[in-house]
Amino acid sequence: MKPDHAAWVREHAWTPPMRRTYLTTPGVYTRCACEGAQTGHCSQGRHRACGRGTPLRSVETYVCTPDGLVTNLPELFRHATDTSATGPYRTSAAQVWLADRVCRWTCPCTCHTGPIQMSLFDLTEEIR
Repeated sequence: MKPDHAAWVREHAWTPPMRRTYLTTPGVYTRCACEGAQTGHCSQGRHRACGRGTPLRSVETYVCTPDGLVTNLPELFRHATDTSATGPYRTSAAQVWLADRVCRWTCPCTCHTGPIQMSLFDLTEEIR
């Protein structure tokens, strides 16, 4: 989308909460899931606790009511969505998915490309 078209959409179609989010955290709307950062575990050196095992597909957006609330359909979707770190679940939220691609968030930490060398301190932290 061209920048001037995107500005028009933000001004005329977005709800006030969406505009506030864009002003404070534009990455919610401008970054793709595949551009995500390291998990909190990896950024703090607790690499074995990182749950990046299966990349999470991400929903593009949701259909919202004029006041910014997510629209819920009368019944749960037949197919489970896998956008949760705790596993697939069924939802009634009106989700919008991209038809031409599936973006996935994966932790980009270099620890995932080879064996992890952990110290005794790391193991103690992981047990807590």
